[in-house]
Amino acid sequence: MILGIDPWVRKLGYALVNKNLNIVDSGILLLEEKHPTRDDQFIRIQKIYDFFEKFIKEHKISMVSIEKLFFTKFNQNNAEFVYGVRWALISLFLRQKIQIKEYTPIQLKKFVTWNSKAEKKLVQKCVTKLYGLKECPEFADAADALALAYIAWKTK
Repeated sequence: MILGIDPWVRKLGYALVNKNLNIVDSGILLLEEKHPTRDDQFIRIQKIYDFFEKFIKEHKISMVSIEKLFFTKFNQNNAEFVYGVRWALISLFLRQKIQIKEYTPIQLKKFVTWNSKAEKKLVQKCVTKLYGLKECPEFADAADALALAYIAWKTK
């Protein structure tokens, strides 16, 4: 199975698909309206790590597809938090000998929409079509995670 992860500050999207490209699980973590403070970032990183540590014990994951990051508007606090989440998870997956693929947001958009500057709504619509869903994923982060899993599935 392939796990797609779209890490971000307020929401972390994840999606697990099987070898037939059926969605096994998809959703978001950290649905909060405010940015984490410096004081609670470590706790949040630990909760994310714990979630995925349990998740990979419950599912036989062979590959993880995680979004590479770049910040167009540099916010050091956000960047540190998201990079902290990424590296905690990458460390977890490496210890479990799970293959890791990384894609930039531009690569994700171009692969699923053929437009590297596509808006989030277009990515959600394309993901809906790719997976044959009846409606768009509610959150763009979950749609991005589904797109990441799809790209890894198509390029394995």
